[in-house]
Amino acid sequence: MPWRRTGARVDAPWRRAVRRGRRALTAAKAAPATVSLFARGNGEPRPHPRGTATRVDAPWRRTGRDSRRALTATRAAPATVSTSARSDREPHPHPQPYPYPRPAGTSVDRPWRRALLCGLGVFAASRAGLAAVSVFAWIGDPRPRGGAKAVARLWATQYDSPWFTAIAEHGYQRTADASPAAFFPLYPALIRLCTPLTLGRSWAAALLVANAALLAALIVLFRLAERELGEAAAGRTIFYLVAFPTGFFLSAAYNEGLFIALAAATVYCLRRERWWWAGALGGLAAATRSAGILLLGAFVFEYIRVRRSVVPRWEIVAGLLIPAGLGAVMIVDRFAYGDPLAFSHTQAAHWGRHLAWPWQAPIDAARAPGRPFTEIWTHNVLELATVMFALVLLVLALAGPWRMRRDQLVLPLFGAALLVFMISFPSRYTGDIPYPLYSASRIGLEIFPAFMLLGRLGAKPSLERVVLLVFLTAQGVLAAHFLHSGWVA
Repeated sequence: MPWRRTGARVDAPWRRAVRRGRRALTAAKAAPATVSLFARGNGEPRPHPRGTATRVDAPWRRTGRDSRRALTATRAAPATVSTSARSDREPHPHPQPYPYPRPAGTSVDRPWRRALLCGLGVFAASRAGLAAVSVFAWIGDPRPRGGAKAVARLWATQYDSPWFTAIAEHGYQRTADASPAAFFPLYPALIRLCTPLTLGRSWAAALLVANAALLAALIVLFRLAERELGEAAAGRTIFYLVAFPTGFFLSAAYNEGLFIALAAATVYCLRRERWWWAGALGGLAAATRSAGILLLGAFVFEYIRVRRSVVPRWEIVAGLLIPAGLGAVMIVDRFAYGDPLAFSHTQAAHWGRHLAWPWQAPIDAARAPGRPFTEIWTHNVLELATVMFALVLLVLALAGPWRMRRDQLVLPLFGAALLVFMISFPSRYTGDIPYPLYSASRIGLEIFPAFMLLGRLGAKPSLERVVLLVFLTAQGVLAAHFLHSGWVA
């Protein structure tokens, strides 16, 4: 049976009813026949209405009656799963389905339907907010914008977005520094696949894929957070994600939303012990962004925790699908540029990315020159604040009153790996890119375990009001700046 797991003792209602009936029959056989006397008012025996002075107790009749009562009580009680055999004493993640017809009036729990409705609600609310920004961002600008279509196109033609659409249209073309290799192929491939649906407009297909991926990310992340933290915390988690100051990038033609959807789905499958699904989704995440390779560490950690042994079994082969995704990227680069590591080399040549100690980039950002409230200073404050935001939440997830359970450690550890990976490849301080934590405020969206803990902390109304006020105000300003072709992250 697919819902049965090692260590769980399944409660069988029919078996329990038969066992109770058998005990009642044994007790009835052991007891002598009893005589029931109908006493008169003066204490003397009264003749039985059927003409006999005694009524013999029938043990078989009583046994059947006890069995029916036990079965009725069993059907009225919900199915339970015993967890006494689990060593960590945690609730078993796979509840037993009803082995008998569900009693009338009992509602069926549909967690994915709940995730879909909540994800759609948050997605629709975020569309309304970005539509308002797209309308009011032009106050004080007398230049005509060419209508709603021209404004919508701005969300797909800023900074990194043209790289994705160019790859979707022409493939990985050879350039002097192999710049297109920095952008992994899965998102452009989906754009190419959906371009016929948008009548040949690749920019519209890029927005279609990005927003569909965002909706999928909200649904999967809600389901993951609900399973780990509860429904209320899950709803706050996905709302904080889209409300983050740079959350509008999830709606633009970028691949962050696709990566979050695939990474969250991988972790969810790991928590459900669906190893092959986790490996396949992790491989797709590794073909979307280079940080997807970190899911291999999450796979190994969760596998050892569940199996309680470092001795590999055949399921661990599924973990090899994750580096296979990066291997596919290397094959593409080998054929396109003759260098399987072109994605890394072009980052160093074109954007100044280099390996450094993880604490070096935050220190450089804090010491970066620039007068307060100027562009460079403001960008460094935004990037550094994002790093500190994720760091504080991940520390609280590991220690303190809000820490996650021992069986949930894969979440904060994977988040910490994403954070360290992000700040360990800073940009060199140059005239073109004077930001050590280049794009950290956008890449920080991928650290979804931090938003999960923030969803738990948001149960305090005062904290939630402050978070939403800061997040939404900052996002409105930054999104308007982005639409005016300003650099954000």
